[in-house]
Amino acid sequence: MYMAIFQALLSAAILGLLYYRMIKRETPSPISWLQALLPMGLGMASLSVSFYVLVGLAAFIGWLGFKAGDVSAFVRSMYLAFMMAGGPEELTKFAAMAISIFLFRKKIRNVYEYILIGAAVGIGFTLPEEFLYGDAETQAFWIRMLTIAGHMVYGILMAKHLGIAKYNKINGKPRFMQYVLAFVVPMFLHTLYDACTGNNLMMLSDNSAESDAGIILGLVATGVHFVGQFIILYFVKKNTEKYCSMNILIEPSTQTE
Repeated sequence: MYMAIFQALLSAAILGLLYYRMIKRETPSPISWLQALLPMGLGMASLSVSFYVLVGLAAFIGWLGFKAGDVSAFVRSMYLAFMMAGGPEELTKFAAMAISIFLFRKKIRNVYEYILIGAAVGIGFTLPEEFLYGDAETQAFWIRMLTIAGHMVYGILMAKHLGIAKYNKINGKPRFMQYVLAFVVPMFLHTLYDACTGNNLMMLSDNSAESDAGIILGLVATGVHFVGQFIILYFVKKNTEKYCSMNILIEPSTQTE
């Protein structure tokens, strides 16, 4: 229990600092604390909902009659990772974002505020998850800390494309691809990472060569994920002014290119 509490509190401190810095960078003024924290609460609630979505998704796939079949261990790992994490978790986080966007629809001023909602929902999802894994996976503590911003980053990517889609709609620009990217990018990255790590069936192979390859794949994926988090957060920081200028409250005729 103590390890679970410590892991959750450490996660909250790291992610909270990152989120606070993101909020303070918004121009001309930051969002309200209600707009900052409510999506985080919805993100926390979405973790519980994701378990029901997992069951429903598994039942639906079973009804379709789809099975992984006689394929490679990596393909089966991708299938398992999608069913266990990439699919249900990203769908429930999207639902939390959609509710947040609806509740603050008259207050959201720009694409950057969409990004803040995505970050908050991702953080909210992470905190109870880290508490649950705190005791169960003590040996994986440092690996989880290395990739602690994963859900936050996936949420940022999803919300960014949703925000751009809204901006494009207001300005009469194509938006379909933005909706596609909002789902495909975070869902694929999440599934791929989990297939290389927690749901990597190659590691369990009786074939020592395949097992070793699975371990190496997991280490490489963890390293790439660790670096990738900072790259995405850096580009969000670098483009903050641009996203803040993408106003979604004013009439199209007053928008500037």
